[in-house]
Amino acid sequence: MALPVLSNDKPMYEVIVPSSQETFKFRPFLVKEQKSLLIAFESQDNKQILTTMLNCIESCVPGIDLKKLATFDMDYIFTQIRAKSVGEKSTIVTKCIECQHEHKVEVNLEHIKMEKTELKSQVISITDQINVQMKYPTYVDVLQQPNYMKDDASQVEVMFDSIRSCMYAVQTGEDNILISQEPIEEVEKFVNSLTNQQLEKITEFVNNMPTLEHKQKFTCEKCGHENTLALKGLQDFF
Repeated sequence: MALPVLSNDKPMYEVIVPSSQETFKFRPFLVKEQKSLLIAFESQDNKQILTTMLNCIESCVPGIDLKKLATFDMDYIFTQIRAKSVGEKSTIVTKCIECQHEHKVEVNLEHIKMEKTELKSQVISITDQINVQMKYPTYVDVLQQPNYMKDDASQVEVMFDSIRSCMYAVQTGEDNILISQEPIEEVEKFVNSLTNQQLEKITEFVNNMPTLEHKQKFTCEKCGHENTLALKGLQDFF
């Protein structure tokens, strides 16, 4: 006789995403999802970890569209699902900055906040005739970046990938040229033609995107020095 597959109602919770304040319902991870996450983390392959994380979010959040939500929204949703699935606490291994003694610090995931920087506009003026409309990238955008997680990719290549993923359109007079419909070579040619001052306007948007952030003090048990654990971005929390 075959064993039953449980189909009982799972508890549902609500999460409000930071960017749009839209409310989503979600359920905790099942064993199959927790298992796939553990395997992904053990692989230490960041691309596999990210893909698995997105698959789990899709399974736990009915009606979610990965192509519409910004990366920081997905990060926040994942922390909330994880908190309701395996507990609100995450253990972070860190070192005392004074004596380098190793510590395990417990962080309450429900206390994590989204750091927001007020931006003047998502439309950046390049010249009198040309504007660039920016957007917050999704993880679908990130996975399509040619240098994403490449071991031999330089920091400059990764930075320019991030810039491209944040560009939505180039406006020239009455034309609105969508970046997603242009070949990467054409987008790269446009970015390479910018002056340093014009590029700085775009990188300011990229560098000031909202991100998960948490600060927590702990006292070294060995030397007594008071430290501050500063976490920023999803990877720091797990």
